[in-house]
Amino acid sequence: MSVVLEEKTRSAAPVGPAVVNDFSIHVATANGSGSMSSNNILMRSIFQMGIPVSGKNLFPSNIQGLPTWFTIRASKEGFLARQRDIGVLICMNPETAHEDVRTVHPGAAVIYEENLKLDTLRKDVHFYPVPFSKLVLELVSDGKLRRLAINMIYVGVAAWLLDVDMAEVEKAVAKQFKSKAAAVDINNVGGFTGSYNAGLGGAAKVTMTGRTYDITGTADGFNTDNPSFRTSGTFAIRVSC
Repeated sequence: MSVVLEEKTRSAAPVGPAVVNDFSIHVATANGSGSMSSNNILMRSIFQMGIPVSGKNLFPSNIQGLPTWFTIRASKEGFLARQRDIGVLICMNPETAHEDVRTVHPGAAVIYEENLKLDTLRKDVHFYPVPFSKLVLELVSDGKLRRLAINMIYVGVAAWLLDVDMAEVEKAVAKQFKSKAAAVDINNVGGFTGSYNAGLGGAAKVTMTGRTYDITGTADGFNTDNPSFRTSGTFAIRVSC
């Protein structure tokens, strides 16, 4: 993978030589924001392209809401230690955003929520404002899910910036969320009513092809024409996202 960190809309910041398979991504978030899955997906996507990669988490406190940072180190030589210079900074925590921007070296790329207006802080880095909040409001109706979905948006932005193969991103997403159907309820479908609950009987499997999820398995319940007799039935659910 060849990575050239260059401003796509303006050229005020310095443009250095091409950076090839030797850089660090620094993700600044908050504890409890659900960012670990997103960070693993981004790291795994790069690894699946054949590039040695490692990840390290820094969290001064386990208290929910306090700052945490995750560093992804890609190194063609297989080095694991954190680099002093950060190639890509992803600012997802307003509480630390200003200080995070001050720490990156000239020429770095900074991805951030456009409402933070971080591009006024420095002229020697490449800023990429993204309307994370606006995008997630348009895409996700569930309030609790929005916070998690924002993390997946920054994965997509970073993958675009670094020219990560989107097919590898999709594979990494499928692997991260591959498995677990927690519960399935069936209400009088084909004359069968029943349910599947993880750990309480029955079985379920989730597979993903592209953006389509297939959930298959067995549920325990009864036929509506004979509700006093317990039986089991198979189900197949397909959902496109």
